[in-house]
Amino acid sequence: MTKKRVLIVLLILLSLSVVSIVGYKTSQYITEKRVAYEEKKRIVNNSIFELAYTIQNKVLFGIGFSEYTPYTKKYEYELQISILFYYNNTTNTIELSEVEGFLESPTNPDGTPKIWEDDKTGIVKDFVDWSSSNMDERFYYRENLFGLLVDYCVQNPDCPYKVLSDLTPEQIIELDKKYLDPDYDLVLK
Repeated sequence: MTKKRVLIVLLILLSLSVVSIVGYKTSQYITEKRVAYEEKKRIVNNSIFELAYTIQNKVLFGIGFSEYTPYTKKYEYELQISILFYYNNTTNTIELSEVEGFLESPTNPDGTPKIWEDDKTGIVKDFVDWSSSNMDERFYYRENLFGLLVDYCVQNPDCPYKVLSDLTPEQIIELDKKYLDPDYDLVLK
């Protein structure tokens, strides 16, 4: 081979090496950027779900947990208070069983975390949307119900109920009747 051909072959090999190295480095850079982007996206999604669960749990159960919280009897009285407050202010109804059914699974069929905005019926979604924008008023409503319970306990010293969590949903409904009508004869059994 002539010197000129050897030089051309070496230049071609050198060019191919440079292109390969640049291609590899570019590919590595793109992969690192993609991984960093996916991590940022994951963090943002987690933050969004944590915020959504905090809102959902505050409305449904009166607690500020930032993770999926299933429906349990432990929070039933708070949910009943929220339901009554919602109905008294909107005349829209929602049942404990509808919330319980919605919260049966923490995930949607596609495996994504389930939040109130995923409610296909719209009942839980409307309930949480409206209630989340009226949390201060709900707090005062809850305090009024507690005040009615305290008054009842003062008038009935043998009353075993001391806090709202001692009450059944039916007893919360009785307190609501007294709240709506001060002349209502409240009896907690």
